[in-house]
Amino acid sequence: MNEKKALIIGATSDIAHHIAIGLAKRDYGLILTGRNQSKLDSLKNEILSIKKIEIKTHVFDITEFPSHQNFYESLPNKPDLVICCVGYYEDQKIARINQGELLNTINVNYAGVLSIINIISNDFELNKSGQIVVLSSVAGDRGRQLNYIYGSTKAGLTNYLSGLRNRLHTSNVVITTILLGPVYTKMSDGHKLIPWLTLNPDIAAEKIIKATLQKKDTVYIFWPWSLIMFLIRMIPEFIFKRLPPF
Repeated sequence: MNEKKALIIGATSDIAHHIAIGLAKRDYGLILTGRNQSKLDSLKNEILSIKKIEIKTHVFDITEFPSHQNFYESLPNKPDLVICCVGYYEDQKIARINQGELLNTINVNYAGVLSIINIISNDFELNKSGQIVVLSSVAGDRGRQLNYIYGSTKAGLTNYLSGLRNRLHTSNVVITTILLGPVYTKMSDGHKLIPWLTLNPDIAAEKIIKATLQKKDTVYIFWPWSLIMFLIRMIPEFIFKRLPPF
């Protein structure tokens, strides 16, 4: 049977966890990656208790750049769909003064994602098929003093995906950019979130899957953020730079 296969990078994150379950219910075979084998095993067992599908797990660290090429080449069956869910957001005030924190924010959210997606997209281009879905963020729409370091990585990521989409359009490769707003996850613990603008991870995951299956280009996963970020982008810079933190 020619089972559809999805590679989920960063599969043990809260949103990816629900994406994996949602794809399994839709009969996708899964290749799950993460930094912790025990968490991957736990996720695999949970999925198998819901749906009997083929699941492979691989320990993979997005910041271990030299391992990326060998990791992808080692996959015996290449995926039809790749969903990249890795993300890192810690205290942005620490990132301003701590070089290690700054570089980790850049390497996880931007450099590491580009490295592995570049490898995968080259293979998809050769085969003239496939879809790559990457979780970016509305934080990349405009730099704000509360999270401009994190936001800059997402801005770069979104721009990269736009160019990649332009390049691969004639090769029948779909590039989907997911612009996430706030979601209740481990990464958002401790942050003051507005309930009516914040999604639960299972709802966010289902919206991401639907956008994936519809082969969207770029999508704000929760519609109010499309309007909010449009208004924020329209504020003139001489006013915007004087605004208090928000």
